[in-house]
Amino acid sequence: MKYCRKEDVVARSVAGEHLLVPVHDCTRSVYTLNDAGCRLWDLIGSPRTEDELAGVLAEQYHIPHETAQRDVRAFLDDMVRMGLADEHA
Repeated sequence: MKYCRKEDVVARSVAGEHLLVPVHDCTRSVYTLNDAGCRLWDLIGSPRTEDELAGVLAEQYHIPHETAQRDVRAFLDDMVRMGLADEHA
């Protein structure tokens, strides 16, 4: 399974905060990302697997691969649930 961010979400950095603003329907929510979430958001600009994302996170933040996998899974679950990213077979 590969994951990719949706086109109708605007990402901005404002005053050191990384924000996601959905522009579909009525904008009722703004989402804040930490640095790792911002990096993952950048990476899913093109379709990526969970394992690819975990590998990048583990290497960049010097964390165990299992920890990175857990964090990536939580991030992807949230992004899909909130309608900010899609799953592709």
